Amino acid sequence: MSRELLLLLSLVGAAAQDPRYTITQPESLSAPAGGSVTLPCAFTYPDEIEPLRDLRVYWRRGGYYGQFIYNHTERFTRWDYRGRIVLVGDPRGSRTASILIDRLQELDASEYVCQVRVQKKDGQWEQWRGHPGTQLTVTGREAPSPTNSTWWHPEMVTTGVGGARRTYPRRINIVHLVLIGLVLLLSKAGVSVVVFALGRRLG
Repeated sequence: MSRELLLLLSLVGAAAQDPRYTITQPESLSAPAGGSVTLPCAFTYPDEIEPLRDLRVYWRRGGYYGQFIYNHTERFTRWDYRGRIVLVGDPRGSRTASILIDRLQELDASEYVCQVRVQKKDGQWEQWRGHPGTQLTVTGREAPSPTNSTWWHPEMVTTGVGGARRTYPRRINIVHLVLIGLVLLLSKAGVSVVVFALGRRLG
């Protein structure tokens, strides 16, 4: 047996051979760019290894051997996901390791794999991961198109929902523009009347 294979087996551990160590993920999900998505992950392990000394959750992108993007225990988040990933599962309670990715980009489309690593009460570590992972598709979103009765103002309006900040163009209705024009017209007419009255009095 080659040295590389022995190293691989030692990393995977006995959990890969034990059907009681499982991870459940949906095969595929789809979400729009700019939105958010929750990647569900539920796992199991034998009750007899309780109480656990440690439990760690990892997420990879790019398949089974993909790059790590998140580790909740070590507070690691890959640079391009910083501020956009949060753990929404409860590893110790409900044995879930789901994450939420916010402000999705089209580049986020990939296969995401959930990985769990536990330290048993005897000090030994076991780790296992989902196979296959969840294939995430990020769809493009259409930009709002102006109608005949609405213009789009270059000023932007920022709103916050659930901690997420999004920016939308502010619309100015044609009625508002007409009212603004009338106010300007009346103000100019008022100035003309005052000048005319002053002229008559001085004359």
